[in-house]
Amino acid sequence: MSLEVTLKHAKNPDIPGGYWGDTPTEGSSKVTVETMQEAAKKCLDYIKRNGLGGGNWTGGKVFQGKKQVARVSYNGRVWAMDGTEIG
Repeated sequence: MSLEVTLKHAKNPDIPGGYWGDTPTEGSSKVTVETMQEAAKKCLDYIKRNGLGGGNWTGGKVFQGKKQVARVSYNGRVWAMDGTEIG
């Protein structure tokens, strides 16, 4: 099962300047992953690498083909489209 996950951030309106530290230079992208666990790891790595806070994280959409099948939250938990956690 080939999947893609979005890695993306935006300014947090609650923080002056929008970010806790320097503005990340890494923009948005989609990366191919094989499992939901790998998608979560890619997201957490991106969040850490860019020094993002919860209000900055806008990525984590997991697609199979053109259909979104899950999302990865800021804490790395994976959620099905019906809101149940994928363990």
